[in-house]
Amino acid sequence: MAAFNEKPPEGPPPEPFQCLDEATLQALRKMPVDILDGLYLGETRNNALVLCLDIRNFSKFLRDSDEERVFTFMRNFSSNFLSCVNQFGFHCSYYKLLGDGAIVIWDEATGKSLAEALDTWTQFVDFANEELFRGELGLGGALVMEKVYKYEISAEIAGLKYRDYVGYGINLACRLQTLAKINQLIIGVKLVKTGRVPVIPDEGLDENGFYLKGLREQDQGKLYFYNPPR
Repeated sequence: MAAFNEKPPEGPPPEPFQCLDEATLQALRKMPVDILDGLYLGETRNNALVLCLDIRNFSKFLRDSDEERVFTFMRNFSSNFLSCVNQFGFHCSYYKLLGDGAIVIWDEATGKSLAEALDTWTQFVDFANEELFRGELGLGGALVMEKVYKYEISAEIAGLKYRDYVGYGINLACRLQTLAKINQLIIGVKLVKTGRVPVIPDEGLDENGFYLKGLREQDQGKLYFYNPPR
């Protein structure tokens, strides 16, 4: 079966693009889909920061809630998370909502990006616990420093540019976050070894630790949780 090969029209982006202010352009460059061209031509980032978070017990919430309650909750969750990223993770390279979760990426693990990642987590958890969550709902997450690949494709007549990241760092963060309980942020081993994040080890694991499919041996067996300064 031949591959789909529909090509977008040639030429510059639509005229409205040229009328956007710089702040809007900076925001567009971080989004999964927009009209800008040539920003993700194929890059490898060896020490990117990847923050992945997810709502705990969301399936039960969906099961027990009517449509209006679900829509209201998701609008509040999504809009407030994006506002938090824009305020505390302003210099991130990319962000994407994932239903009842989200992923945020900084291309380089610098002191500034690490501070932003931890602030984004802390500020949103505090806000969500106070304003959004009721009953059994809560956030769990993971923050890792690892390799990712960024790329851009276009497959529509409209000329929209689809951007995304793949790589071990994505897999690691997404799999580790499943082990976090409410209000827990798991820190990847590679990031722990830098000594730049205060952590506490999980003393509750048995001698066999844990195993998650697709992770390297050094990332298995022991968990470290972010221990924010008091």
